[in-house]
Amino acid sequence: MRSRDDNEGHGELETASFWMDGDGKKSKLSLQEAFLNFRKRRQREIDNALKAAKREQDDPVDPHCIAILREKFVTQAKQYLGVPYAKRYHGPGSPHYDAPLYLDCCGLVRRVARDLKEDLGFDIGKWNQSYQFDTLPIKVDGVENMMPGDLVFVSGVFYDKMKRKQHHNMVHVEIWLGEGEKTIGARWQRQHVQIHDSYRYVSKSYHSMEYHFRSIETWLRGICRSHCSEHSWCSSSRFVPGCRSIFSLDCSNEDEAAEDDESEDEPGGSGGEKPCDGLTETDDVSRSHDKVTKQRAKAKPVAHSKSLVRHTQTRRSASKPAIPTFYIGGGNGVSLVESPLLAMGWRRTDNRSCCNFKLKWVEIKGQINYNEFREGEQLVNHIPNINLLTTKIGLLDSLREYCQSKGKRRRGSLLELSEFVPETYKLDLRGEREVFYSTFREGDVWICKPTGLNQGKGIFLVRDLDKFRIDVEAGMEATLNGRRSRFSSRIVQRYISNPLLLSERKFDIRAYLLIAHTTPYVVFYHHGYVRLSCQEYSVDTTELAAHLTNQYVQKKDPRYGDMKEDTVWTFEQLQDYLNKHVAAEKDLPRDWVFAQFAKQMQRIMLSCFHAVRHKLECRLGFFELLGFDFMIDNDMKVWLIEVNINPALHTNCAGLKQVIPPLISETLSQFWSLHL
Repeated sequence: MRSRDDNEGHGELETASFWMDGDGKKSKLSLQEAFLNFRKRRQREIDNALKAAKREQDDPVDPHCIAILREKFVTQAKQYLGVPYAKRYHGPGSPHYDAPLYLDCCGLVRRVARDLKEDLGFDIGKWNQSYQFDTLPIKVDGVENMMPGDLVFVSGVFYDKMKRKQHHNMVHVEIWLGEGEKTIGARWQRQHVQIHDSYRYVSKSYHSMEYHFRSIETWLRGICRSHCSEHSWCSSSRFVPGCRSIFSLDCSNEDEAAEDDESEDEPGGSGGEKPCDGLTETDDVSRSHDKVTKQRAKAKPVAHSKSLVRHTQTRRSASKPAIPTFYIGGGNGVSLVESPLLAMGWRRTDNRSCCNFKLKWVEIKGQINYNEFREGEQLVNHIPNINLLTTKIGLLDSLREYCQSKGKRRRGSLLELSEFVPETYKLDLRGEREVFYSTFREGDVWICKPTGLNQGKGIFLVRDLDKFRIDVEAGMEATLNGRRSRFSSRIVQRYISNPLLLSERKFDIRAYLLIAHTTPYVVFYHHGYVRLSCQEYSVDTTELAAHLTNQYVQKKDPRYGDMKEDTVWTFEQLQDYLNKHVAAEKDLPRDWVFAQFAKQMQRIMLSCFHAVRHKLECRLGFFELLGFDFMIDNDMKVWLIEVNINPALHTNCAGLKQVIPPLISETLSQFWSLHL
């Protein structure tokens, strides 16, 4: 007799014969029957291992399927509400003494995963929460980014030094519900699976508690293997049998043996009183149970959709490919980019100087060594001279030149610059400064912006021409004398003083353009979201937060904590508001946002793209995700405000959680399909 668990003490025992329940009695199997069952079990293990290895080479799962699986994971967990903790804690006299099922913390997670194994595509291992932790490599940065189904792991140090230490000191795990800080889990030994108002608690059995948030994205993509270099969590054998082996997958035609006893009445946690439209290709570019007596020995799995059935694909290569490496720099949406890559089996490096990467995703272009870039072998998320679009002067110059060169041709399809860009002048050029001075009228409001900054930094309103002129000319003089001036590399632009308001507040729109491929060009559009100010709008107010709607500025408003969820709207919310409060007055169709408005944004974005398409450096492996900011005035005219090279990918409110994760998932899917 020997243990099948090489890594942990809670393993099952293999034996030549074993007891099996049948008609309420226990009968001993013959040696031959026991061996046949053992062989079939090993065949299933080998088959699952081969399928898991193959899935790591397959294309990413549809994000919609991932969302459905998340919901099913939580729903299935709720089916076990009321199931008591391990049997040894419920003696005679306890209402749970003869319960048909017992689940500890990791047993709940394991049971849910096994109920959904047809959907997930794997049979999760029998080990405890430490094992589950090692199979989920994707860290979640803070509770605000947790999604339903994600797991909260707890590490701690036992007061009782005789207690066996768990790997990584992992002592507990619970399932995140997605309702505030609520979780579902088997937390207390003499209680049962229940919903907890918070993942935080105080234990009498261990101290130095730390909470670890892990995404289940890897499981949802059909991959369940250890990502820990210290613990492999392997079964006793990893060989692939040949055709003559008794374990060959094709060697037996007998009926499937009975399922193994999962032994979830034994706690996997440690002892003690503890808690044991998506991206659209643009037209112009190439392509509870209440009582224990009602519980079943095994809850019925949630019915699964046929669309979630995973179809195997042809293996791309007979030899095992090298594990692709990726580097992510900065802190903008790191987990959203990292998650699907780790789920695919890629490995992240923290070496910013690494040259053997497959993908490099950074915030600034300076972190990319374009001289050592290997075209066709590597991917980088910035085009070297994308500043032709993403600086305010670069955008202005590019659009001016493009509109002038095309002005005499294709008049019907070409947008005039004045149709979508407010009147703008460059302060560096004396001639343009003088035109601005002569254009300015008493009572006018203009806005002055630095060319290369974002997040509203360095922006101010111009109301007093005389003072502004003195400051600008002094700044230009300082620049000529080799001194720094805040007026160098700036534009001044006519302020849109009659914006359309939402509940008396100013707003703008963030939309996205993905240049997914440059040889040839393949460009996609995503409609994004609406950003609102916390303050009611007045053109006369001096509060910058009333004029600039981006999240960086709004977070500084003292009302932001209470209004955060109302500072970001989806396009659906915008359309509902317009239909109720604006459509009748403006004679707008009920689908104006998704029809006319979206179409006009795409026309403007394509004009910007065409203005630089012949100037951008094009190499196989370059791609770029750009954030375009728009405003709508009270006449329903659409204005382009600016283009951003590093659009914020944070998900700190509900509206952003609806938009940003699918955006990144689809972005990665698009360039995977084009480059890999």
